[in-house]
Amino acid sequence: MAGIRLAAALLGALLAAGSAVCAQAADRVTAAAVWRPANGFMRRFHQQCDGRAGSEFDACFATAMAKAGAAPAALAFTRRLDNEAYLEALDETLGPVAVAHVFYPFRANENEAWLLVNGAPPLIDVDDRRHLDLAALRSSPAYAVIRRRYPNVSFWPGDRGAAAPQIGRNGRQFVVAYLLRDLCHACATVGHVRFAFEFDTAGKFLGTQLVSIVAALR
Repeated sequence: MAGIRLAAALLGALLAAGSAVCAQAADRVTAAAVWRPANGFMRRFHQQCDGRAGSEFDACFATAMAKAGAAPAALAFTRRLDNEAYLEALDETLGPVAVAHVFYPFRANENEAWLLVNGAPPLIDVDDRRHLDLAALRSSPAYAVIRRRYPNVSFWPGDRGAAAPQIGRNGRQFVVAYLLRDLCHACATVGHVRFAFEFDTAGKFLGTQLVSIVAALR
């Protein structure tokens, strides 16, 4: 009986591991998920979907993508982002983690975004502050100097356009730039900050490290 129970336990563990591997493979982002809307798409989308709000508006965007010929992989990626964005480009690296260039068409600001994908967790928004060691930033002497001069200093994403993070350690490190502004989004840039996102060889996220803080030249 003990042998049967042990065999059953081993079988259950193997099945669970297999299910996890299959789920990870299904979630993997590839170039097949890239979508580039044709000219006139947004005009037709608004004709079709304006008047809706909230999740209905977002779902209508995904429906419009499908009608415009978006591939199943592109639609699946958009659904993972709550139908609010699509994948513009994908940068593969020497490691398991890739850089997804994402476009949010309905944001007032920061329409471009970078997601670190295919690791664990499978999607990391580099501008999600929960992933950043902001305590290290605030305790930095360089930050203290900037804050003394600009008491209303605030932290903002850097340019997420055609550029990409600085990739190191064979695809296991992604250095991302951020801005310090004098209060508001449209206010003057008073500093530049860089954080490194660190992963192990299997793609597991290990956390971020503050790389540098530099006052802007004024």
